[in-house]
Amino acid sequence: MRGLRSLTARLSLMFGVIMIAIWSLVSLLLTHALDHHFARQDADNLRGKLQLARSLLSGYTDTGSQDWAALNRELDRMLLGHSGHYLLITDPQGRVLVDTHPPGASQPGSGRMVGLSEADLGSMDSWQEDNRGYRSITERQQVDSRPGAGYPPYFMVRAALDTSYHQHFISDIKKGLYWFTAGIALISLFLGWFASRVGLTPLRELASVSENVTANKLSQRLALDHAPAELHASIQSFNAMLDRLETSFHRLSEFSSDIAHELRTPVNSLMMQTQVALSKERSADDYREVLYSNLEAAERLARMISEMLFLAKSEHGLLRVQGEELELAKELDELVEFFEPLAFEQQLHIIRRGNARLLGDRAMLQRAFSNLLSNAIRYTPTGASIRIDIEEDNAGVSVGVANPGTRIPPAELSRLFDRFYRADSARQQVTEGTGLGLSITRAIVEAHGGSLSVHSDNRETRFTARFPGVGKNKGMQ
Repeated sequence: MRGLRSLTARLSLMFGVIMIAIWSLVSLLLTHALDHHFARQDADNLRGKLQLARSLLSGYTDTGSQDWAALNRELDRMLLGHSGHYLLITDPQGRVLVDTHPPGASQPGSGRMVGLSEADLGSMDSWQEDNRGYRSITERQQVDSRPGAGYPPYFMVRAALDTSYHQHFISDIKKGLYWFTAGIALISLFLGWFASRVGLTPLRELASVSENVTANKLSQRLALDHAPAELHASIQSFNAMLDRLETSFHRLSEFSSDIAHELRTPVNSLMMQTQVALSKERSADDYREVLYSNLEAAERLARMISEMLFLAKSEHGLLRVQGEELELAKELDELVEFFEPLAFEQQLHIIRRGNARLLGDRAMLQRAFSNLLSNAIRYTPTGASIRIDIEEDNAGVSVGVANPGTRIPPAELSRLFDRFYRADSARQQVTEGTGLGLSITRAIVEAHGGSLSVHSDNRETRFTARFPGVGKNKGMQ
């Protein structure tokens, strides 16, 4: 049964079974049609012989003759050359008057005329006797003769036919059909196997490509040009999967490179400062200064690791969002007050407009908006203003944080939310960030069932977080 696990074997077997079933049905209909044809032919033949017998019997009764032997000889002469035909005439008591049959044969089924009902008269009767098949029709012949002729009121006339020739012919046809069906089965299995092998070639190519796919070799794709239309959807899905895998591996490779770069700086700083401190004897104040410096580097490492764990949880759907109804104006005003000293140092103004209610996790949302606001303060020119716009409509709630500054190239906009990614201008201006703030902000917004987008032109850069309205948030607990 192991071979039946093969799709080619299953299709071949299925094709063969279907062809055998179709041909068996055709054979059954053919033999049935032959039986029906011979039965109708035999019925016409028997009725012709009955008509002959009734005609001769009427002539004899009209003359008042009682010479049944002469009638028997006359019927024998009339049936000469009609092999396999039998005629039998009896009186109402079943006494045989005329018995015409081929030489060397005897009248078959004589007793079948006894006790016939009116419904059986005129209908064809079939039976087997001595391994031979027979058909017969029995009719009643009324007598209309002169009074005193001595005839009974009617005679029973039966014509019978030996159907062995028909049976042998149909039997030979059936044997031929059996052998032909066996040949059809073998041919069908072979054709099914051949068609399956040819038709499943794209699937084998798919398997071949799958075997060659590795982390360093994701560029292979299946061509649709010569593939059957039924496999286009599967091939397109497979190619799309490879596209996603290639993109994911590429981003993972970049992420690995970025994380190595980001972790190398604080680790090297810790090692270098520690090595310098241990290179010679120093005072307690010098050691204390080195320890403080090492503490800052360790805190940066701890913050980076914590943020990476947060992102890992978000990607696996493990973030637990504690939903509560929040007034966004109040929450953002608290953040503005917190960042006011930093903004004041850079001579920046923060303007908040609008209000709305949102069902969400207060701590998470404060973290997300804090990242957006700190990012805006970091890249806003001195003396400019930062806008926070809260809007609400039928689609939900949106919070936009906009600041003037250098335009971000369109090619870099789609990568701003990648881990550790910074635009070139950002790298030139700031180095203390971990590069995970926007990634964390997007994860928090999406955990609330929303989306985060960015738009940048020569006038300003605007980050917009969109959320479902109150009562529409998903994933709240």
